[in-house]
Amino acid sequence: MSDFTQFLLTMGDSIQAALVGLNPLPVLIFGLFLGMIQPKRSPAWLLALLAVIPAVIVTALLPTAMGYQAIWPDLTQLEVEFQMIMLLVLSYVIIRVTGLIKTTLLMIAPKPNGHKPV
Repeated sequence: MSDFTQFLLTMGDSIQAALVGLNPLPVLIFGLFLGMIQPKRSPAWLLALLAVIPAVIVTALLPTAMGYQAIWPDLTQLEVEFQMIMLLVLSYVIIRVTGLIKTTLLMIAPKPNGHKPV
């Protein structure tokens, strides 16, 4: 088997393992929160990074609630790197969609004192 084929098989296995071990719930919660409080013209990639950092901390500290030791991600592993990329993409999408919904709702909402008395 060639080296390139072995590389592709290793990448496929790492992506599959990353999908199995992915916990998107904290990123969804932080992403929705940051999407709702974001200013109109804030960079979504920066907010996505700010959503992933506390989500990873919460996920790492979650076993301590049950009396176990914290599980910190090992960033030298290929599976963890794929998980971080997936979490960043997911949080970016959530923040952008939430910002678009917020902008749309602000545009169609009635404005105070927007009508003139007859």
